Amino acid sequence: MKQKRILVLLSVFILSISMLLSGCSTDGGGKQEDTTETVATDTPSTDAPSTDAKTEDEQAVSTDEVTIKILYPWGQEAFDKLFKDIDEKLPNINVELVDSQAQLEPLQELNAKQIVPDIIFANWGIDALQELDMIEPLDGLIESHEFDLSGIDPSIIAYWRLVDSEGRLLGMPTASDNYALFYNKEVFDLFGVSYPTEDLTWDAVVDLAKKLTGERDGIQYHGLEMGPGFAGTEALVPLKQLNVNLTDPETGEVLITKEPAVTKYLELMKKFYSIPGIYSDDPEVRKDYSFQNKNVAMIVSWPGYIKWGIGDPEIAKHIQSVPVPVWPELPNIAPASFSHPFIINKHSEHKDEAFQVLAEYVSPEHQTKLARIGDRPVLTDPKVSEEFGAELEVYEGMDISAFFSREPAIPTTISKWDQYVDLSGSLLKFSESDMNIPEFLRVLQEESEAKIKDAMAKGQ
Repeated sequence: MKQKRILVLLSVFILSISMLLSGCSTDGGGKQEDTTETVATDTPSTDAPSTDAKTEDEQAVSTDEVTIKILYPWGQEAFDKLFKDIDEKLPNINVELVDSQAQLEPLQELNAKQIVPDIIFANWGIDALQELDMIEPLDGLIESHEFDLSGIDPSIIAYWRLVDSEGRLLGMPTASDNYALFYNKEVFDLFGVSYPTEDLTWDAVVDLAKKLTGERDGIQYHGLEMGPGFAGTEALVPLKQLNVNLTDPETGEVLITKEPAVTKYLELMKKFYSIPGIYSDDPEVRKDYSFQNKNVAMIVSWPGYIKWGIGDPEIAKHIQSVPVPVWPELPNIAPASFSHPFIINKHSEHKDEAFQVLAEYVSPEHQTKLARIGDRPVLTDPKVSEEFGAELEVYEGMDISAFFSREPAIPTTISKWDQYVDLSGSLLKFSESDMNIPEFLRVLQEESEAKIKDAMAKGQ
């Protein structure tokens, strides 16, 4: 047992005995005094989430030692980086790794063994958790602990309410995903092109990409990359900024031929794909990123790409960042942020203690520690975000503010049927074909309708 936990429990024991004796001397055989420690708390902050736990003015906090089991898929070392500080800070709570994945079969195996993780990292989504009825919505715990959500990125909170038919908050965010534009100064210098500015529109990026695509000294340079082969998830960023659904959330009707934003987006992509040499002709090369090979001028990607995609400080020192490009009519709007959530298990016997762990996870102190090692924080507090990457050499000299300067779009509806419209998976075909946009959308619509019909027949 940790030393400070021993001290806390010893203090509580002594206090309990004293209060019990006092009660006996004054009340005779009357009601025994409450021997549970109470913790007075301040009013929650309005600019960062509070980790206070209260009922009315105070809430009793059990001093019994509790082990909170956390399902996490990437091993003890990675787990300790996230939770060791929390384990040390909460005196009566031990955190313990359940090394597994939040997918249907692994979850069923745990249930069969009667292993009940209190917290589940849902990096594979929540479908399996919903199917197994393992999700405890957080609203009741938020209310009883008087936890303040106002400091958390509102686009993430909106998303994890919209996925529930009753609008309940299904999970606590962990780290936030959004985008920036990174550029290689050496490639710009080679082509004699001025560096990007922070007010770039997508049409301006098209013009830059044209100027920076070509051959120099026998090497083919590409002006822009948006995911592997210019057809990955990152290629959907301009569409995500427009904040539209691809299907009707109620009926599953595919809307891509009716939604003007989809056509607008594909017209932009057609401009990029029409630039000769914008992507490699080698299908194998198109399966991976190329920006790290120093033959691509710009890339739209996540801030974390510099850590896991570049990794080498010698390469990174030639890379700078600006905010993600925008549509002229939405001059400061980024895509909605996303965060894989922590879910509290509906079958946990320690939901309050599990919530204490989650509240501490999104505290400014803990989010700052995570930001320093390259996890984009879920808090909107600039004092936290400015610490991003501080302990990683690959971010040295980079304009970190570019990762946080745009306002994330706030989703208003989410359709579960959108997952069956594989737009990003179809972009490779779109980039290489002579299909016009209506023809491409018609084919994609037919494919999507068949998938949705099949999913509905299976009761998904």
